[in-house]
Amino acid sequence: MDPEGIDPGRMNHDRAMQDLRTHLSDFMSGHRPDGVFHVQTGGPGSVPALADLDTPELHLDLLPDPPTQEQRAALSRLGYQPRSERTWTHPGGWRLIISDHDSGWRAEQAALRDLLRHDPQAARTYRAAFTAAGRDHADHALRPAALAHHARTVGLTPARQVARLLPPLDAPWMIAAGYALDLHLGMTARPHDDLDVILPREAQAQLPRLLPGWRLDASIHGTYQPYTAPLDPPHFQIHARHPDLTGVLMLDLMLSDLSGGTWHYRRDPRLTLPLERARCVSPEGLPYLAPEAVLLFKAGAAGRDPRSKDEQDYQRVQPTLTAQARAWLRGALTLTRPGHPWLTGLE
Repeated sequence: MDPEGIDPGRMNHDRAMQDLRTHLSDFMSGHRPDGVFHVQTGGPGSVPALADLDTPELHLDLLPDPPTQEQRAALSRLGYQPRSERTWTHPGGWRLIISDHDSGWRAEQAALRDLLRHDPQAARTYRAAFTAAGRDHADHALRPAALAHHARTVGLTPARQVARLLPPLDAPWMIAAGYALDLHLGMTARPHDDLDVILPREAQAQLPRLLPGWRLDASIHGTYQPYTAPLDPPHFQIHARHPDLTGVLMLDLMLSDLSGGTWHYRRDPRLTLPLERARCVSPEGLPYLAPEAVLLFKAGAAGRDPRSKDEQDYQRVQPTLTAQARAWLRGALTLTRPGHPWLTGLE
């Protein structure tokens, strides 16, 4: 620490994060298809009790994935040296990890770091595991404890925060994606990057009134633009951010067709569910999309296999589906993705 109590290492990392946004461009600034989406400190070396154990890290969410040649050249100009496709080192004394968007690694690392920072016994256990067999072994050994800590300290908090804001919405809404599966399972299965919420497209004009003080960005052709209503098809995503939203990076609002008391699958309008079946409600009153519909999204679009975290979600949830849900998902996949590997498990 310097005489004024400021950690020089923290100062260096803050400057390094700003340099990344400056030289790789900031996706959040809008109107561009590439750049830094998010960057955070991470790794055991960023935990004070483990600072001597490993090099501190910066975890970078970068678009596109993998980085372009121009982005790699920009990293080199900043002094970064490649060690693998996703790992770079810097002579200033830190490591840069380019996150795999499909794995959920960033959220898991954030949960692990939070555990290690707040539980001295967990930090000691991690040190012993790291010393015995290295970083990957230690991360794996502490993963259950990190998830348990995350479930206790974060869990459904983002969903509850948003649920307190949306009751005045004059339309049905429901939580989707990974949080919906957590509500179905009655447990936090993994940390999440964001909170997805479905709402009818015609209700979007109410959002500025319901979310005062939030930053709202529309995702249009793979770029950010400040959101202004109406957002017309085929565009459907509004990203909402607020400093008080804890545990996730953002609220991902998904504009959907819920007309006629029916949920319509955005990727193929032939697939529908009655809204009374598509919209489930948890014991504490949180509405969420039925698991078979969530898994249909997670099965991947045409020509794209499920992401690794979606495959893990399927393996957790598939045994809990009712016969009716299994039959619907099997029919939906047969129609849209014949030959999909999940079909054999739904027979």
